[in-house]
Amino acid sequence: MFKRRTIDNPKTEETTVITTGVQLSGTIKGSSDVILHGVLEGNIQLSGTLVLGKKGKVSGEIDATDVIVEGDVEGTIRATGKVEIRDGGKCKGDIFTPTIAIAEHAYFEGNVKMGVKDRAPSVLNLAENRGPQSDSEGVLPQ
Repeated sequence: MFKRRTIDNPKTEETTVITTGVQLSGTIKGSSDVILHGVLEGNIQLSGTLVLGKKGKVSGEIDATDVIVEGDVEGTIRATGKVEIRDGGKCKGDIFTPTIAIAEHAYFEGNVKMGVKDRAPSVLNLAENRGPQSDSEGVLPQ
C-alpha cells in the first residue's frame, strides 16, 4: 500500500544487524549498512546507511552517508546524505547534513547545520521594489 523510502533499503548487499540485548563499547567502522537495535557507547564511521532501531541507543559520534533514527542518540551526527529522525526518535546533539527530516513526534535538542561540501550557501534577495497597487495601499489609517 505505502512505498518505503529509498533510504530504508540497504544500498549494499551486505548489511550488519546488531540485535536487541547486545551492548558494545568502541568504534564501528565499515562500508556496509548497519541496523542497530542494541546499545553502543562509542563512535560509528560508515560509508553506508545507519538505521538505529526503536530500542537502539548510541552515545557517541556518528559519521555516515545516511542516518535514520528511531531510537536514542546522544552525540554529534554527520551525514553526507540525509538524516531522518522518525516518530519516537530522540537526538541530543548537533547534526551536520545537507538534508534533514524530523517527524512530528520526534525529539531533537541541539543545532542543525545544513550545507554541501565545496559549495557556498546561496542567499536570495526576495525584496521587491514595487509601488502600491491602489491609492489606499501603503497608507496608514488616520
